[in-house]
Parts: sequence; structure tokens; C-alpha cells
Amino acid sequence: MSAATVPWHPRRALWLGLALMLLLTAAPHLLRLPLAATLAWLLVVGWRLNLGLRQRPAPGGWTRLLLLLLATTAMVVQFGTLLGREAGAALLVLLLALKFLELRGPRDLNLLIFLSYFLLVVQLLFSQSVPTALYLLATTLVITSVWVAFSDPAGSRPLPASARLAGSMLLQALPLMLILFLLFPRIPGPLWNLPRDAHSGVTGLSNEMEPGRISALAQSEAVAFRVEFAGEIPPPALRYWRGPVFEHTDGRRWTPGEPSREPEGFVPLPLDDGLVHQVTLEPHGERSLLALDRPASGVPGARLQADYQLLAARPVRERLRYQVTSHQVFAAEEDPARLARSRQLPPGTSARVRDLADGWRQQATSPRQLVGQALRHFHEQPFVYTLNPPRLERDPVDEFLFETRRGFCEHYAAAFTTLMRAAGLPARVVTGYLGGERNPVGDYLVVRQSDAHAWAEVWLEGEGWWRVDPTAAVAPQRIERGIDPRPMREGEAVDFRLPASERVLSGLERLRIYQDALNNRWNQWVLGYGPERQRQLLAGLGFPDLSWQGIARLLAVALVLVLALLALLILYRPGPRPEPARQLWDRFCRKLARHGIRRHGPEGPEEFARRAAALLPRQAENIRAISRDYIALRYGRHPDAALLKRLERGIRGLP
Repeated sequence: MSAATVPWHPRRALWLGLALMLLLTAAPHLLRLPLAATLAWLLVVGWRLNLGLRQRPAPGGWTRLLLLLLATTAMVVQFGTLLGREAGAALLVLLLALKFLELRGPRDLNLLIFLSYFLLVVQLLFSQSVPTALYLLATTLVITSVWVAFSDPAGSRPLPASARLAGSMLLQALPLMLILFLLFPRIPGPLWNLPRDAHSGVTGLSNEMEPGRISALAQSEAVAFRVEFAGEIPPPALRYWRGPVFEHTDGRRWTPGEPSREPEGFVPLPLDDGLVHQVTLEPHGERSLLALDRPASGVPGARLQADYQLLAARPVRERLRYQVTSHQVFAAEEDPARLARSRQLPPGTSARVRDLADGWRQQATSPRQLVGQALRHFHEQPFVYTLNPPRLERDPVDEFLFETRRGFCEHYAAAFTTLMRAAGLPARVVTGYLGGERNPVGDYLVVRQSDAHAWAEVWLEGEGWWRVDPTAAVAPQRIERGIDPRPMREGEAVDFRLPASERVLSGLERLRIYQDALNNRWNQWVLGYGPERQRQLLAGLGFPDLSWQGIARLLAVALVLVLALLALLILYRPGPRPEPARQLWDRFCRKLARHGIRRHGPEGPEEFARRAAALLPRQAENIRAISRDYIALRYGRHPDAALLKRLERGIRGLP
């Protein structure tokens, strides 16, 4: 009978271990699939497991071909394609189940295990968090254990023993993995492009603003970025994080102005010492680099615009860490053309808006007084700061100012900027974030999407751009405290969180703080381990200013040393410790050797004892008793502790 026709019937435990391996491998992806696809996957895997446990053959080729066509068609209908992150991962999951369905021998098994390893790597396209890494590591151990169990020629190695062997193999590979991770020469940027839909889950500020954009974003608790300061963390009133700046509006939508035309970029003139901070920015799909308002130093590979906005060379699609210095006071210089653009009103600006601004302009004796009148208007009139404002249809600014009077920060910033322009002052809208929660474990700030904010800037001659936050006139608590992003009824006022100094943290909140501190370290030293981090590590180890060739040589030396150490540990590993009866018998043989009686190689214990008794007649009875007890212990079915002690006493009695 040829090898291809030999029946292949693994043990029941191996079938169950194989099913567990598949379930753990596919579980993260199954949670993202439609319910029907998940149920179909479980049905196919359960069907093949049932056949395997009953030692029945796999379904025929036509059945498997039909299921493959159905699965492929379902994926095309669901995703519209078979390419990309979402569709590709879903197709791989279904192919994993179909490969299990046709499992007929070791060759199919090896392909199934390789596909399982590959599917684990695909999960990293969706999440790279600490829990994900731990889950993938545990699943790798399960896959390797199943592989080891099926590799036993006799098929008799139990799964626990296979798991121990697999764990030993992974532990031996751990030093090599660490050396490759730490010393493999790093290059800036990714090695390859990810699928277009690999960044579909990112969220953040948009490159345009209209009513409802920021209020929708502010209902998310996702982390936007984390910040570490070289000195003290600034007070809440200064925690304005600058993002996109908008100069142009059609009355509803705000967009950036014309890009900076300076050939070497914008070089501002700060008048204070500045605050140095490091930002770890989560991917958001836009070019904006968030920084404390307002940045002056550029980031490598980024450009500082004349409106003090930092822009990356390409959209931020991976976690980014950079250092920046921000200032509060700058020299009052501005391009007249930009100031002219910052006075423009959309053609459809209502007469009520123009009249309100004109009345303030006639009463004010200075631009500052004009700004103060606008802020008093927002403070004294019945405006409400809400996450769920009424929908604005035809003229958002007019309807908000004179009818609904309920809005989020983007409503107040847009209305205030429009009023300032109507009064003749250059003004623009700035979006970003306000606030940040201090993590006491890592001593850094966590800024979340719920901290998204919009404010205005007004140009004052001789003073420069002056930040004005009209939201503070309506809800001054917003400056010091973050908002509670819970769902609320239309027009309902925002609730604010208690300050950290007044809040009693629950056990769950403390756990969240420690988890975020761990995530921050993971992001910096694992996910963000790039050329700069590698240089810092090597400098700390006494290897400053190494080129990539030098790093490669260091990597080769480290690998050779670790492999040599592992080889020594494996080759010179001590053998198993003999059982107690054998240890006592060896002691007995050593004692007789001192009397010149040495055991011959093939000589059994009974023959050796007979010869020794003849040569030592005074100890003959004791020697024969020792031999009988040893034989009973060594070859008996049930070892006897009392007999073992008697053997030890007999050997001790020999001179």
C-alpha cells in the first residue's frame, strides 16, 4: 500500500488540540466578520472535527470546490473585492476552515499550521496593543504544541508533553528574537505600503470644519496623542493643542487658506523661552502634527506653516513620535495678503450678523474692547454649550446666533470669527484639542478625542495673533475640565468631569491609568522603536555613532555568541538524575571497589553479589540482603519506601 493511500487517523486528543488551535487563531478575525460568516466557519470546522473523531474520511473534492466558490462569492458580495485588509483577512479565515475540511494527511496538516502562523501576523494589521501581543504569543505556543504533537512518529506524545517541548523551543528562540529586534539596522518609515483600508479605523481632526464635525469626534474616548514635557506640565489654561487652521469659509464649511509660499518654510521669531515637549501621535490619516499652541521649531520631515501649523510630508498613518518647542509670545509680523484673506466674509452673510458686528464696532474704542463686547454677548445671552445641538439648515451662523443658541465649540468659534470679520478685524478659526489628563504613573498627559476643540484667533496690530476662546464665555469650566462624552438629548447642556484633584479614583480607573502607562511604554520602545531609539540604546551600551554597517557587525557578533551559548547549554545538559535505588546501588559498588572488588560490565546484581560474598565472607549475609532488596526495588512493580530505607541501612553497615 502506498503512502498516499495509508489511512491517517490521529488520536482523539490531537483532533481536539487541532480544533483549539484553529479557534484561537481565527477568533480575533471572526469577531469582525458578519454573523452568518462566523456561523458558517464554526459549522465547517465542527463538521470536519466530528468526522475526524469518528475516523471518517474528509468530504469529496466536489463538495469542497462548491464550498470554496460559495465562500469566495460571499466575500465579494460582502466587501466588493478580495483585496485589502478587511476582505483579505476574511478570505484567509474562511480558507483556513476549508483547508481543515480537506485534511487527509501530514502534508495538509503542515500547510494548515503554516497558514495559522500567517493568519496570526495578519492580526497585527488590526491591532498592535499589549493584549494583542500576549494573545498572539499564547496562540503561537498552542500552534507549536500541536505541530510538535503531530510530529511524533509514534503519535504517542501527549499534548502536555508537547506543550512543554514547544515552550522550551520558544524560550530558546527568545534571545535571538530580542537581539534581532534590538540590533537589526533600522530605517525610517515602513518597509512596504499597507493596504488602503488598513487605516480605515483611524479617527481624528479633519482638514475642514462644519457644524457637527467636532461634536461628533468629541464623543469618542480614543487616545489622540500623549505628551511628555521636559519640565513642569503647563496649567490647564495653556493646554491648547494646535491643529488645522481655517481661513476660508462659504458660510457653512471652513477650509484652510492658501498654502505658505516661503521656499524654506516659515521661520517665526519667538519672544519667550518656550516649552519643550515630546508628542506620541496616534495615526489619524491627515498631515497635521499636533503641538502645544504655538510651535516654533520644526520637526524633521515636517513643515511649519505661516499660520503656525505643523504639517507632515504625508498623511500620518502610523504612530509618530517627535519633539517640538512651543511659545506663547511672537513678534507681530504677518503677510498683508493673509490679513486681507482673514477679513473676507462669505457673500451670503446675513444682515443680522452684519448689523450686530457693526453695532459693536461703533461702540468700541479699540479692537480689544470689540472682542470683549462679543464675549459679553455670548456670556449674557442664553447660549448653551451642548454636544448634541439642533441641526442648522440654510445659514448656520445666523441661525445659531439668533435662533437656536445651542452649539458646540465649532459653532462658537465659527460665529465669533464671522462676527470679528464683519466688524473689520482679521480673524480665523483654529482647531485642535484642549486639556489633557495627567497620568501620575508615567507623568505625561493623555489627550483624547473627547478633548477636541475649536477656538478663534484675532489679529491685533502691534501685538500679533491673539487667541480668543468664545466657548469659555459660555462654559468657563471647559478650560479647566474635560467634558463627559455621554449621549444626551438634543440641546442638553454638557456635563463636565471633576478635576483630578477632586476625583476619588475607583479600582477600575486606577487599573486604566496603569494600563495606559504600560501602553505608552509599549508604543515608545516596541512599536516606536526606530532609528532614533536604537541610537539611544546603543549609546547607552557604549556604542555611540555607529553606522548601519557597524550595527550589522554588532548584530552578527551577538547572534554568534548567543547561538554558541545555546549550543553549550543543549550539548552539555546533565542527564536525568538516577532513581534512589540506583543511587544506593552505585554507592554499594563504590564501597566494594575500595576492597578491590569491581563489577564487570555485563555482570548482573545477583552474580556480582555472589562473587563479592565469596571474597568478603564476614559481610556475605549483608551483601546478599543488599542484592535482594535492590532487585526487589529496581525490578518490582511497586517501590516500597520501607524497603528503600532497609537497603540504605544495609549499605551504610558495610565497612
